[in-house]
Amino acid sequence: MTRLDFIPRRACLAVIAAGALALALPAQAVYPDKPIKIVVPSSPGGGADAVGRMVGDRLGRALGHPVIIDNKGGGGGNIATEAVAKAPADGYTLLLTGNNHALNVHLFAKPPYKLDDFVPVVELTRGPSVFVAANTAPFGTLQELISQARQTPGTIAFGGPGIGLPSHIAFELFERSAGISMVHVPYKGSGPALADVMGGQIPLVSSTLSAALSQIKAGKMKALAVTLDKRWPGLPNTPTVAEVIGKPFVHMTWLGILAPKGTPAPIVAQLNAELDKILADPAIKASLETLGTTAVGGTPADFQKAIDEEAVLSEALVQSAKLRPE
Repeated sequence: MTRLDFIPRRACLAVIAAGALALALPAQAVYPDKPIKIVVPSSPGGGADAVGRMVGDRLGRALGHPVIIDNKGGGGGNIATEAVAKAPADGYTLLLTGNNHALNVHLFAKPPYKLDDFVPVVELTRGPSVFVAANTAPFGTLQELISQARQTPGTIAFGGPGIGLPSHIAFELFERSAGISMVHVPYKGSGPALADVMGGQIPLVSSTLSAALSQIKAGKMKALAVTLDKRWPGLPNTPTVAEVIGKPFVHMTWLGILAPKGTPAPIVAQLNAELDKILADPAIKASLETLGTTAVGGTPADFQKAIDEEAVLSEALVQSAKLRPE
């Protein structure tokens, strides 16, 4: 055998070996190559649902695959959160959640998830809650509500989006600040609660402003107060809680996207980059403002810091207020 005969044969063997190795290695799929699901811990019609659908639509267009919103209300957000914690960590199942995510691990004796079951993707929005009354309610202002609640403690019902959800906590804090006691009626999301207050089935509801703003402007319910440190520009005639009770009072609801622990870092980075770009779009910022909330954005590390801070505050709140799931 000559040297010229040997080289091609060795080259052929190398090609065959490389081909075999390529067949043995799994193909590296491009993400995403199928629809992405965002699980929302409330029924359709609430603020989280509205934000999720707005942002999800833009994310789907950016990634070239549909983003599906999957509403799983109930359990103070635990049902949706547990479902995502158990989902494959492949970037195709995400969780849209809020303040309750950090609170539930302290509120419930046996929470179905841990904070480190997830990795942060991006904080989406921050906005206030609003206390709204039925048009038929026997009180037309927050001060009138406080007066009646003091005269008949433990008799006036208020609806909330679910146990431990941000608007529920906002009202619990308000009760303590105002020195009153009322009866909490939990719903599976802001949507059903707002439907009942518009129908007169319940006199009062604490909701995210993003869920209630359009119905307030349509005159279907009365806004009594917002939980900001200043009046919301879109509701200039609605006072802040602090104005009415004469002491500082601020409570903000945040919403963000989480992924199951173990989701590949490049996928998290890709999702963060796309969502941060969407949130920086002036058109999206304006649309979110009309919903009663403000775009945030930032890095996963920024969002993790916010979650960690919320967890510390939530633990202190549960202990000091002696909150318990109902």
